[in-house]
Order: sequence, then C-alpha cells, then structure tokens
Amino acid sequence: MKEKLKQIRQSLNKTQKEMSSFLGLGEITWQNYERGISKPKLETLEKLSRLGFNINWITSNDDDNMKTEKVLEDSNGFNNIASINKAKIFNMLLNELKILYENIDISSKPQNFIENKAFDMTLNISNIAKNDNEALSMIQVLLNNEKELINQ
Repeated sequence: MKEKLKQIRQSLNKTQKEMSSFLGLGEITWQNYERGISKPKLETLEKLSRLGFNINWITSNDDDNMKTEKVLEDSNGFNNIASINKAKIFNMLLNELKILYENIDISSKPQNFIENKAFDMTLNISNIAKNDNEALSMIQVLLNNEKELINQ
C-alpha cells in the first residue's frame, strides 16, 4: 500500500507535507503511510476515492487500475463519465486559485483554505459534469464566481 500512496501523491504533484495538509492530516501521518508504518483511515480513503483513485487498487495487492474509469448511470439515467480526471481538475483549480489569492490576505482563514476550496470545487464538478467539455466550462464559471467574490 505504501508504494501506491506514494504514486497517488506524485500523480497530484504534491510533497508529503502538502499531501498531509491537503487531506487534513498531521504532517507526519502521510509520511508514516508512505513508510508503511500506518495505514490510512476510511475517511482518508474516501477523500482519495472522491478524487478518482480506485480504493480496491490502493488497499489490495491486485493490479487494478489506479484510477476509477467506469461509466456510471446517475439517478436521471444519464451517463456520468467517472473517468473525468479529478486530479487534473483539482490541480488546475488549485493553481488558478493560488493566482487569484496571491495578493489577498487569507491569514484569518484555515491553513489549507485554498486546497479545501479547490477540493470542494473538484467534487462539485465531478458530480455534475458528464464529460471533459462540461468540466472545463464549470471550472471557468466557478473561477469567475470566485473572482467576483474576491473583488467585492
């Protein structure tokens, strides 16, 4: 499991410290996961799952796909493509939000405010978008809304 968790972190282009902060963990906790000293709790696995990582792949010795890439049927009967790359969406949003907030004082906000915002936006997009084009459109709308909030 430790190597798989390291692969996930690297696919998100994060340091161990950034990964800990992103997932709301103590700084040493993720390091212990990658060393094999401890294993992630269900809550952490759920967060990774929401980003599109295959929990079966993480927790077993099987060589399943690292990411979930299934076509799921939503409650309205429409196809929801779960293969929209949540990690890429997250990284795009995170980079754009860092730029938006670079000259804004967010010291009164939680330490991982921008990461949490990007995470929430990623979840919203992945739950609604049915394809990559819709995801990109939603990213643009959410970032425009964020700009308006900042400029108020």
